[in-house]
Amino acid sequence: MRPLIVGFGEALIDKLPSGDVVGGAPLNFSLRAAELGEYLGCDAAIVTRIRADQHGSLISARLSDSKLELSGVQIDEHLPTGFVDVILDKGQPDYTIGRQVAWDAIEFDEAASKLAQRAAVVCFGTLVQLGEVSAQTLNQFLSKAKSATKILDLNLRTPLPTLSTVDFSLQQADVLKCNLEELQQLALWFSLDQPTEGIAIAEQLQTRFDLQAVFWTRGADGCCWQSGSRRVVAEVPKFIPEPNADSVGAGDAASAALAIGLVLGWNPERIVRAANVCGAFAASRRGATTPLTDEALKQV
Repeated sequence: MRPLIVGFGEALIDKLPSGDVVGGAPLNFSLRAAELGEYLGCDAAIVTRIRADQHGSLISARLSDSKLELSGVQIDEHLPTGFVDVILDKGQPDYTIGRQVAWDAIEFDEAASKLAQRAAVVCFGTLVQLGEVSAQTLNQFLSKAKSATKILDLNLRTPLPTLSTVDFSLQQADVLKCNLEELQQLALWFSLDQPTEGIAIAEQLQTRFDLQAVFWTRGADGCCWQSGSRRVVAEVPKFIPEPNADSVGAGDAASAALAIGLVLGWNPERIVRAANVCGAFAASRRGATTPLTDEALKQV
């Protein structure tokens, strides 16, 4: 049986100035993991919740057109499908997240339990834990996923999670994935030394939370893998941007490459190179889930 990568959390519609596109960090991650997995020999699934409304239909259509296993997609009868209003400033997104939506109420049903038991890697974040039901379900899911490497994709958005949520999430994680600004926020929350220096923060977080590694993104400079004091970076490839290109989903694409690399036992150098390819490609396209070209896949 092929190894399974599972994304847990929000599926939603990003309401961009150029129109509505399917999004949500766990969904972006899962779609990219499924695409990479088809090429490299892994399977991918998502545990999420939508409603059979207009936004949910857009998400369902995108999921049906993917290689994702869909047993973990739940249908809510009351709460609307999630959405995010996105404003772009020179291509950089600013988000306003809709609340009291379907992904706040993800349940730990039989399908979720089976996916947890099969998972080789689970990627989760803090946003989905804003809803009490989904937070409880995530706890159950992670407890059941005994054989999985757990990636915390911090992905901080307003409203920010509580410190207890962040602490819990880091305690559950094997690998932290974030960006430099999020590292600096963690340094402030946990009163770490050298709170502006990413390398020092990553080292302290590894020790404090017994992490295998910290994987952080640096925008156009690409990704960085840090295990102890060892730091690995790589060249960032160039892709010709299409009209209305934005950076939405670039970090999620990098997370998918990280998950694939962990499943397949790649060394950190190859993981970073692949993550840079996926992140740079996503940043050259509109929205978060444009399929990789053959040129990009050959570079992974």
